[in-house]
Amino acid sequence: MSVAARAKKVRLALMDIDGVLTNGWIFHFVDTAGGLVEFKGVHAQDSIALSWLAQCGIKTGFISGRQSRGMEERLKLVKASYIYQGRLDKKNVLEEICRDAGVSADEALYMGDDLPDVPVLKSVGLAAAPANARPEVKAAAHLVTRRAGGEGAVRELVELVLKAQGHWDGLLKRFEVSVTIQRSKTKHG
Repeated sequence: MSVAARAKKVRLALMDIDGVLTNGWIFHFVDTAGGLVEFKGVHAQDSIALSWLAQCGIKTGFISGRQSRGMEERLKLVKASYIYQGRLDKKNVLEEICRDAGVSADEALYMGDDLPDVPVLKSVGLAAAPANARPEVKAAAHLVTRRAGGEGAVRELVELVLKAQGHWDGLLKRFEVSVTIQRSKTKHG
């Protein structure tokens, strides 16, 4: 089955956080009270793309092995339906989310970059990896994006899904982008 055909079936978009939504860098600082403060960056284009999925009726969720309160708040801003942190049993979480969302794993996409993501990638209808993913992860994916995690990989994947499902042209019109001009630029540059 083609990647476009797989994307057309997606009703649930799940992904890892570190190395997918972020570039994988984690910065730690000590605050004035002696507490540890963690910083991660999320690309603005990835964030807005996630909100478009929600607007088009596709639920989003995140499964991460790490805990980050700041990231949880960020994901709430982009209307994530599911946020699971501190969980390395990602395939079990996938099954739990699919049951709750009323979708099959075949109707889910997952994007991951490291070894704990492989069991989930092997279970979903559309498996994706960012350009910076480990070779073993790329081998398990149906699609490897041109962009790296934290640098637009999520946006690239979301655009693919929205185009496959016929939502993209409406989105362009909403932002007053000429569909003809956009297609011309895509073909030639």
